[in-house]
Parts: sequence; structure tokens; C-alpha cells
Amino acid sequence: MDPCFVDVTLEFLAVAFHSILFYTRIYHENIFEMRRKYNFVVYHCFHPEVNRYIDMCLKSIAECLKSDTMQRIEFATTDEEYKPLIKFVFDFEKNFTFDDTSDAYLINCEQNLRAFCLKLSSMVHRFVNLPENKSFTIFIHTNESTVVNISTNPDLEEFPLVEVDFKQKEAETIIPIRRLTIRNHNIDTYIEFI
Repeated sequence: MDPCFVDVTLEFLAVAFHSILFYTRIYHENIFEMRRKYNFVVYHCFHPEVNRYIDMCLKSIAECLKSDTMQRIEFATTDEEYKPLIKFVFDFEKNFTFDDTSDAYLINCEQNLRAFCLKLSSMVHRFVNLPENKSFTIFIHTNESTVVNISTNPDLEEFPLVEVDFKQKEAETIIPIRRLTIRNHNIDTYIEFI
């Protein structure tokens, strides 16, 4: 797997996860600090337990990316019973026509990542009717052998993956955000309102 793809994708997902937390107001804005990424102002949560959870998810995602088995990531804003209300979806697709010489300096990639952040920030009005007692969960869609590899990884032992066994409700509304190209992968990003 292309290490550049893994690094850029993990960095992007970290920015996306923290931005989603901020814009959906899962936590009070006082636990966020402004940062600059992709030549754009983004927000980063500095609560240690939230960061620990996100970092452990990103480590698991890194394993999936390295083994090229990542299919989808869902960042779900949930109600008090942990049932999804809104899902921010990242669908991964291998780009078989990728040319190593195109976007060698990742300029187009950075523009796409900035466009994602801009689009997300412009959608804040869609997240105002969420309940007070909300939380979030990150769902990773991969294959069974990768789950076994992750579960036997000593660095990830304290953060076991749990197979989700529930029927998903159909999304009432799906809003596309952006199709991103990071090296030899396309990532379709969209929001599902349940």
C-alpha cells in the first residue's frame, strides 16, 4: 500500500472527525481549539478521552488502509441509545487508472480536502435539531481477516472491534459532500439523515 495515501487519508479523517464533532455540537464548543489545515480554519477537540477514542479508531483504520481492505467508514451521530441519527459516510474505491505523475505534489488533493471542509462548515444549519443527549460512534467496514489481524495486534488490544449486528434504517435523505481523490483511491463522502 502507498504510505503517502495512508498518511494523507489518516490526517484527513482526523480533521473530518473533529470537524464533525464541532459542527454537530456533540460536545460544547469550549473543548475545541481553532487550527489551520488545508489553508482553512478547522476545529480540534482537546478532550483527552475523545482524542483517545478517535486515535484508536484511526489506528484501526490505518491497519485496514495498509492491507487495502477499507471499504467504508461511518461517523454516526447517535441518540442516547446509540442509534444513528446522522451518518457521515466515507466510501473507499480503488482507482485503477491512477497515474503516479498526476498530482505528484498533492495540490489537487489538498484543494479537494479543503473543499470538503468548506462544504461541511456550510451545512451547520442541517444539524441544529439534534437531541441534547447525543454521542457518536465510528463504524469501520472491512473484511473478516483484517478484523482478526487487528484483534491480534498488541497495539490495539485494549480497543477491540465489535461486530455490529443490527438492521440499519433506510436514510431519509442523502446529501453528497465531495468525491476526493487521494493518490490511487477515490473517496466518496456524503451524509445520510436517518
